[in-house]
Amino acid sequence: MRLRRLMWQYPLGTSLIVLALLLSSSLTLAQETVTVQINPVDESGVSGTAVLTADGDGTNVTLNITGLAAGAEAQVRMHANTCAMPSASFAALPDLKADATGKAAATGRVLFHGTQDVALTTMADNEHIIAIRSDERLVACGTIPKLASGPAPSTLPEAGGVVSWPLVASAGALVLGLCAFSAGLFLWRRRS
Repeated sequence: MRLRRLMWQYPLGTSLIVLALLLSSSLTLAQETVTVQINPVDESGVSGTAVLTADGDGTNVTLNITGLAAGAEAQVRMHANTCAMPSASFAALPDLKADATGKAAATGRVLFHGTQDVALTTMADNEHIIAIRSDERLVACGTIPKLASGPAPSTLPEAGGVVSWPLVASAGALVLGLCAFSAGLFLWRRRS
């Protein structure tokens, strides 16, 4: 009952807290996702999908591949350029191990040099590919399509990070709301 009365006495603080919570929840719900169609190379029969999802400064990937040899292991990499002419540098995706039917699934992070996160906006530009190799030969490949949200930078990650201004704004609104609510609570207790 006290909380309800405080909320009515200090609507600005309550409004700022609610606004910050709404902004932060909408940011987590609006994750960008790209689905890459993986196609066979040289009639290998290997195909499937890679779903790339933005996660902070990096990217998570979910791989679902069919057509591998039973029990085969495969390496999955992201390269610049095309399937016919991939770049020498790459970012690692989770490796695959086929089951008895030739199906393989894996989830994990896209990592450059094995440790650095790669932002989805860096890859999703129609100029990067996902390549699958098994027995040291390319068996499947797919071009990462452009993000619907806009142009992507053309470089791999740099040291440091990217500031998320909507997140900074919602955190600021939350802090202001908590300060206003605390000040109101202090004044209310002082009057009582």
